[in-house]
Amino acid sequence: MRRGYFLSILILFVLASYFLVCVVSYLFLRKMRYLISYHLGMNLAMTASGIMGIAVGTLLGYAFPAHYTVITIFATILAMGIGALFGALVDYQTLLSGVSNGLMAGIMGPMIGVVADLMLVTFCSLLVYIMFGLLCFSIRS
Repeated sequence: MRRGYFLSILILFVLASYFLVCVVSYLFLRKMRYLISYHLGMNLAMTASGIMGIAVGTLLGYAFPAHYTVITIFATILAMGIGALFGALVDYQTLLSGVSNGLMAGIMGPMIGVVADLMLVTFCSLLVYIMFGLLCFSIRS
């Protein structure tokens, strides 16, 4: 019982750190939105929605494999929302790219999570931090 409780708390902290990194990156990019070109905006929207859809889906699919349907719906809606949010920094075309990439990543993430081991979940977590850092450092002022 105690081990399951510890794992749930750990998953909650990792999930909260994903959202914290995403929000901080969005606020930074929002301040710099006038420096973002169309090509960079599309990459920002697709990368943010893709990595969050895959990472959240993998983490929740690993932790709760019995609730696959609910996790897939949650990860898909979340990734599409993040794609829309980051895509809205530039224009509607990048918004559409972010939403469509979020749709694909949100559906794929839980599939990976159900068959994943702890090493793959850790790798996805590292990818979240690295990719959002890369997105923030891709702006040249």
